[in-house]
Amino acid sequence: MVKVVNAAGKLVKDGILLLVIPAAFLVWRPGYTARADEGLTDPYMGQPSAIADGDDIYHSKCIICHGLKGGRGPNLFATKLTDEQFMEVVINGRKGMPAWGLRLSPDDVWKIHAFLKAHPSGLSL
Repeated sequence: MVKVVNAAGKLVKDGILLLVIPAAFLVWRPGYTARADEGLTDPYMGQPSAIADGDDIYHSKCIICHGLKGGRGPNLFATKLTDEQFMEVVINGRKGMPAWGLRLSPDDVWKIHAFLKAHPSGLSL
């Protein structure tokens, strides 16, 4: 089950709240109950332009911790997380990873995910 960032209105300024609302919409819809076999899927999977965008974002935001094949953070290229779990972890954070929900749009997160899935063996110099 996807967790929605709670009390977001209390934690952010009015200008930043607009970034939280689209993320919350992706992971929660009023009156909707998901089936156990249903989950969010990456809409950018396999799209070359989105993968290129994801490459740029990964190199500017993620590589510092996750490296070419893992580093301080786990190897995201070999992640076993579902698309939905990946979105949840990036937006909300967990353990030593900060939440990126106020710094990355949901589209940016999906593009990073598409980039990672396009390179399952990781990157090389």
